Amino acid sequence: MMYLTETRLSEIVKKQYKFKWNSYKSVFSSLVIIQLVAILFSLGGVRGGGMNTESIKLDYTSYSADIVIIFTFLWGLMSSLLLTTKAYRQDDFIFVTNRFSSVISSIAFIVTASVIGGIMAVGSGYLLRVLVYYIWRDHQVVDNGISHQPLLLLMGIIATILFILLFSAIGYLAGMIIQVHRVFVVVLSALFIGFFFIHAEQFSKGLYQFYFEESAFIVFLSKMIVTIGILFYCAMLIASRLEVKR
Repeated sequence: MMYLTETRLSEIVKKQYKFKWNSYKSVFSSLVIIQLVAILFSLGGVRGGGMNTESIKLDYTSYSADIVIIFTFLWGLMSSLLLTTKAYRQDDFIFVTNRFSSVISSIAFIVTASVIGGIMAVGSGYLLRVLVYYIWRDHQVVDNGISHQPLLLLMGIIATILFILLFSAIGYLAGMIIQVHRVFVVVLSALFIGFFFIHAEQFSKGLYQFYFEESAFIVFLSKMIVTIGILFYCAMLIASRLEVKR
């Protein structure tokens, strides 16, 4: 008697995810390098100032992990873009697979990488504090106290992870669009540069108000999750149109 064994989608996705986790470790090596470089830039401080009176002269410099976080955003975008290249996509075909399972496993990997990147980016703030303390030992170092408020720290980590995931989703979608036809490299670049010079101020202001100035954290989460979901869904639709390698 013959039996037809049907491979479950979840099993395929799981195998592909494990394969990508073991094969794309260079992504995390680049993350460490990028964040270390960003920490070096951060040692100069993000802002400063001073005040003078008849008896007191006060100069101050503020330090934060903002530069590290921004660099991590760009890392997420570029890493996700690389996952859509032909060399990376062909790795999936060592399995019995289809575009849907390939995209799902890639998204799962991107989510995992974003979580790791977000935690490391926020955690780099502690390393920065230690470095500042030992470099400027003759200065008074004052902590803002956020690190002693677990809820605020957790919200900061979640927000950072979501923004990394947002940039990663943008990179993944852009990569999928480029895979449809190489001409989109030129088209997307031209649109981005043109839009940046013409509408950069209005767009960045609107984007900042829509996401960063949202006072209700739950509403912020909803906006981010919906936006990220739409971007990944569009990437899935485009992936389904790509030729499946047999």
